[in-house]
Parts: sequence; C-alpha cells; structure tokens
Amino acid sequence: MRFVFVKPSLKSQLCFGAVIGFVSLAWIGFLLALVAGLNWFTIGVTVAILAMMLVLFLQKELRRNRTVGMQESAASADQNTPQHAVSSLRFNGKMVLSLGWVIFFCWLFSRVIMMEPDGVHTAPANNYGDLAFHFSVVTSFADGDNFPPRNPIFQGLKFTYPFLIDFLAAFLHKTGADWATAFFIPNLVLTLALIGIIELLTAQLTRNALAAHLAPILFFLSGGLGFIYFARDWQKSESNWLDFLLHLPASYTKNDELSLQWGNMLTTLIVPQRSLLFGIPVFAMIVILWAKSFSLTDDSDLSPQPLRSLPPRRFYLLTAGILAGLMPLLHAHGFFSIMMVSAAMALLFFSWDWLAFFVPAAVLAFPQALWLSGTGTKSSLFKPHFGWAAGETSFLKFTALNFGLFLVLLAVSLVWREARIRRFYWPFLLCFIVPNLVLLAPWPWDNIKVFLYWYLVSCPIVAALLAQLLKRRMILWPTLGGVLLVVLVLSGALDVWRSLSPIENLRLFEADQLKVAELIKQHVPPQALVLSAPIHNSVLALSGRQMVMGYPGHLWSHGIQFADRERDIKTMYLGGIDAMRLFRAYGIDYVIVGPVEYTDFNADEGFFAATYQAVVDEAGYRVYQIPR
Repeated sequence: MRFVFVKPSLKSQLCFGAVIGFVSLAWIGFLLALVAGLNWFTIGVTVAILAMMLVLFLQKELRRNRTVGMQESAASADQNTPQHAVSSLRFNGKMVLSLGWVIFFCWLFSRVIMMEPDGVHTAPANNYGDLAFHFSVVTSFADGDNFPPRNPIFQGLKFTYPFLIDFLAAFLHKTGADWATAFFIPNLVLTLALIGIIELLTAQLTRNALAAHLAPILFFLSGGLGFIYFARDWQKSESNWLDFLLHLPASYTKNDELSLQWGNMLTTLIVPQRSLLFGIPVFAMIVILWAKSFSLTDDSDLSPQPLRSLPPRRFYLLTAGILAGLMPLLHAHGFFSIMMVSAAMALLFFSWDWLAFFVPAAVLAFPQALWLSGTGTKSSLFKPHFGWAAGETSFLKFTALNFGLFLVLLAVSLVWREARIRRFYWPFLLCFIVPNLVLLAPWPWDNIKVFLYWYLVSCPIVAALLAQLLKRRMILWPTLGGVLLVVLVLSGALDVWRSLSPIENLRLFEADQLKVAELIKQHVPPQALVLSAPIHNSVLALSGRQMVMGYPGHLWSHGIQFADRERDIKTMYLGGIDAMRLFRAYGIDYVIVGPVEYTDFNADEGFFAATYQAVVDEAGYRVYQIPR
C-alpha cells in the first residue's frame, strides 16, 4: 500500500496488505512447490522471501519517515476540544461495527469445519457438496504431492480449477494447522479485509461515509424477495415465532422450487465457492485503482504516490494490471470479468496509459491461460443462453424475485449520481448483461460467478441512495430508507441466520472415514491411483490420493464427460477377468472396497480377497493393492 499511495489509512494498509500478503504467499509457495514439492524446505523459502520483502518495505518506510521529521507533531494538539470528542464518538461507533463484523464472521466460519466425536460436520448446507471437493484438492497438495496439479477427482486430466486458495489451506496445514484452522484463517482474514476494501471502494465512488458502512451489509446479506415465502411459511406453521426462526424450513435466497437462484453472497457463494475469497477482493482493489486513475474523487486517503518516472495514472494502471494478471488461478471468472470490463473502460476513458494495464495483465495471465486451456472437457461455453437460470419461469418474474428492488434502487441512484460516476459504472453492466445472454460455464447457474462482480460495484451506488435517505431530517425519508434497507437484506439475513442455527449442521465425514484416511496415508504411496465409489464424500478426499473418478455432480459442473468411466467402474467392482483388464488399462494401484462399494456397486468381496492383498482393513473398509 505505501509503495502505491502516500498516506493510506491504517484500514487501507491492513485490508490491501492482508489480501496482497495471502496472494503472494499462495503464488510464491505454489511456484516453489512446482519445483520441489510442498515440504518444510519450500515453506521455509517462501517465508524467507516474504520476510525479505517485508524488510525492504520497512526500510523504505523508515527512510520516508526520517524525511518527514516532526511536521505532523502539531496535529496531536487540542485533544479535549469538542471536535475531538465528536471524532472519538465516531471512532467508537466504527470500532463497535468492526467488532460486530469480527464476531459474526468468527461464528460463521467456525462452523465451516466442525470436528465432532462422530466425524466432520459443516454448515451452511450449501457447503455440504463443495467442501468435500475442496478437501480433495487441499489434501492432494498437502498429502498427495500433486505437482504439477492433476485433477484429483478425475485421473488423466490436468487440474484447471482456480486452486490457489486451496493451495493456501494446504500450505497452512503443512505448517501444523489442523484442517479447521487451515480453512478458518484465510476465510476470516480475507473476508474481513473485503469489508474494508468495499468501504474504500464505496468512499472512492460516492464520497459518503455512511454509504461506505452500508455497502458491505448490502453485499454480504444479498438476497432477493424470498422473504415473501418466509412470511407464507410462518403463517402456515404451527410453531411459535422463536421455534420457527430456529428451524427455518427452507432457504429463501436459493430455492429451485421457488425460482430463487441469486442466493446469498456468504452461504451460497463465498463459503462454498472458496476461490471467491481471492477473486472478489482482488477485483475490488483493481476497481479502486481504476477509479484513482481517472480521479473520480479528490479527497480520498489514497493520495497518489509521487512516483519515480511514472505519472500517477500510469502507475495505478500498472499496479491494477499486475493484480489482474495474477487472477486466472485465483478466480478464473473474476479474470474474465475484469478483462471484459477493462475493454469497455478503455474505450470510455481512452488513454495510451491503458497499455500499462494490459501489457502486464497479458504477460502474467498468458501462461495461466495456456494451463487452463486444452482441458479435454466438453461444454457449451459462450453459446446463447437467455435468462440465466430462469428455466420455465418468465424472465421478468425471475428477475423481479431475484434482483427486484435492488435493480429499481440502482436505476434511481444512477439517475441521481454525477455523470462521471455513471460513466465509470456503465462498463460493469456487462457483468449483468452478458451472463443473461450466453453460457459462461458448463453449468448455467455458474454464470453467477460473473453476476456477483456487477453486484459488487453496484452495492456502493445503491448504498449512497440509502445513505441520503437516512440522513434526511424529515422523518418520512429516514423511515423509507430503513424500510428499503430491511427489504434488501431480509432474505439474505434469514439464510445467514439459518446457517448459524442448529438446523444446518451436516455430517460430511464419519469418524471411521477419518481413521481409514490416516491408514491410507500410511500404507498407500502419495501419487498412487486409487479406485473408489464415485461419491461426493469419499474417504479418498481426506487422504490426498488420486481418484479414478470422483462425484459425478462435481465432474458435470466442470464440463467433464464421465459416462464411460462410470460404466467401467461398475464393471471393475464386479470382479473377474474384465475387472483385471480394466485395472491394467487405467493403471490402477489400489482398490477401496467399503460400505458404499458393497451396496451401490455390488463389489465382489470374494474376488478381491482371493486375488489381492489388503493393505488396510479397518471399520468395514478394505484397501487392496493391485500389482502392475
């Protein structure tokens, strides 16, 4: 931060620094692990590099402070003036709000991985399917020596998912953190940093302090008009009010039966879709740098750093370009979104200085694009697909249910805003229009990974309108502002509350699976290929060993064709000559025969016991070694 800006606030330094620090840790650690694996040597070198970077920045800061001298000493006078009292009051209010965010996110993220006597539990419910996939990725790095990355749930494909957030969890686990802590730390730090970054973005776009505090609330408690169905369900329920709240019967932001697809930013997106922990804050930081580049405000604490030989605009764009170039493996849809918006932005704010953005972005992103291309998957990307996830619901009704009031207030606020802010905002509408017209992912719903960036930049605009209403003196306007705020966040708040309540506490892995996974780590080599039933919570997800095939739901959403392999797996578990032939064809080293393999795949235990040696026999699971 101090390398880019002259006098950034403490909040700016902490928020930008937390994101840049974790991004640097993930990228440096991963590049070293590609060469030498993830071990104490690469961990030590990574920490040493980051420490040297910190020392260099501190030395630069000390030299700067010596030149400043005592010029600011007079600013500490008059501590007992009324103005200081007002400032202290405001400061205390900010501290209370910040403390509230910390408590809330500690509570939420402490439930993502809960180690209970009967196994691993998780909440919110949307995390039940995704967390097992992320475990497969994290353990493949931490325990499976998966470098260069192969797809851990489908043998034979390189891994083209934006995996650096999961590599970060693996890195922390290798340093001694348990699984809950390895997930909790990035979740908490990056989300708290995102709050501050959204506040900075809002201040940059609106110059409104109250709007800056409202925008994160709008963002994290996103939802549609699903609370209408909440009122209906409560009327039908025979429970009292408190009992009904503690046992909410459904999600009111993501519900296929009710045509609710927008979901909540936390329970539907950030917690399950972990790469967003990097994607959203980096995207927002780039937007802040763009706004500074074209001087949308003059009174931000992010004053331009007097730069060596580069003009401030060019240096802001250069910094933004470097961040953009790092994005493909942080969040691929975020990179797509930022480049799509930047093309329109360069046309609206034409300057040759944009080369400072596009050149580093292209240079850094090109090798990642090569890696992400040629996946062997088959999909319908960029084909026409109108209406996102509306299905058979009319587009107008679907849009009203999911975006409704927010779109209305956004339109009103844009009319009211200055022309230069509107001009800056228009390119971000592409992140709303394009995913409504074409497929941007094998699974149409995943277009939400582009929609959310439109929402991110729109929240400050809507927050500014609400802030203006809340600050009016006539009681009518603050009342209206409060009602509008409640309507905007009520559905999301209900879903977040549901994720914190006892009703959402799902067991993902049984205690026996944890024991078996540890035995697999002891008796099966890290890079062995292991056959197991293709279920979402396979014991292999805890071991880091390569799966022949994982859960079809995960594969389908990534555009991977798996039907032939699924048939072969059924044949292999039936045993006999055909099974042995397929073992050789796939190069399988070990086969797991457990409860699911018996019940769902009719595994021939007699064949495996008579033909192969069991290297693990625990809690109804046997792992057989297949000789080459």
